[in-house]
Amino acid sequence: MVNLLWVQSGGCNGDTISFLNAEQPHVLTALKMLDINLLWHPFLSLEIGEDVEKIFNKCISRKTKLDVLIVEGAVICGPENSGKFFLFNGRPFREWIEKLATVTQYTIAIGTCAAFGGIVAAGANFIEATGLQFLRKQKGGALGKDYVSGSGHPVVNVPGCPCHPDWIVETLMRLIMGKLGTGELDEFNRPKAFYKKLAHHGCPRNEFYEFKASATEYSQLGCLFEYLGCKGTLCESDCNERMWLGRTGSCTRAGFPCIACTSPDFPDSSVPFFETRKIGEVPVTLPLDVPKAWYVGMANLSKLATPERLKKNAVSFRRVD
Repeated sequence: MVNLLWVQSGGCNGDTISFLNAEQPHVLTALKMLDINLLWHPFLSLEIGEDVEKIFNKCISRKTKLDVLIVEGAVICGPENSGKFFLFNGRPFREWIEKLATVTQYTIAIGTCAAFGGIVAAGANFIEATGLQFLRKQKGGALGKDYVSGSGHPVVNVPGCPCHPDWIVETLMRLIMGKLGTGELDEFNRPKAFYKKLAHHGCPRNEFYEFKASATEYSQLGCLFEYLGCKGTLCESDCNERMWLGRTGSCTRAGFPCIACTSPDFPDSSVPFFETRKIGEVPVTLPLDVPKAWYVGMANLSKLATPERLKKNAVSFRRVD
């Protein structure tokens, strides 16, 4: 039996909502398959207040074995590193997280806020929000750069705003089965199985992308990168292969630009969301998977070779034969 405790810090609960939408398998089936005993979850459990504190304290005192600690939402450290902006039963919630993290075998940060600070830490960050072991790309966070759980793992980051339910279920499965060693994590402690690709890979608009046949308005069929701010070539995730919403959709499949929500610097590095920043005619946010000089040179050549069919369809709202 694997004891799992899921706590929510500063955030919108979107990752829980995504998790509850798991379909293959259903979330309750997944917990049963993995022999997980859910000690407490703020949406799925009945305990509140002092009863939750008792569950926490039993884990901290090791009277209850804690195998997996999941944290959703950024850790609130303000004001002045006191943590008093976010209290639970009179104690800064960051202290509960820190104590629980010392007794668990695995600590998982679910969502970009828990992993890197995310939206909660955006802008001036006056509430001093941070991820568990990173603040954006800087290692450290609430638990410190040298933190490891009882298994010897750092915080396992599963970012996304929200993250795909499969990423949560499969991360749990891989950890429980001993199939997610530290070598399977990237430089930001994300499982490579989900984050070694780009959202760009598998995008149905890639033919338009290759010939730089671009949409100029939303709902047109062309590539969304050149003018409309799509960051699928920067977003490390398998969104366009795994897909969402009943395995049918993704942001770009719906005609919406990718905003790179799995990235450590999200959302600040994604601004403006719906406009491509440029220096002259060259986008600032060039793709991660090609050399910049090569991209600039090939983009001009690609435009010269664009088939007439793609030129027409790129700015069309319906496919033109």
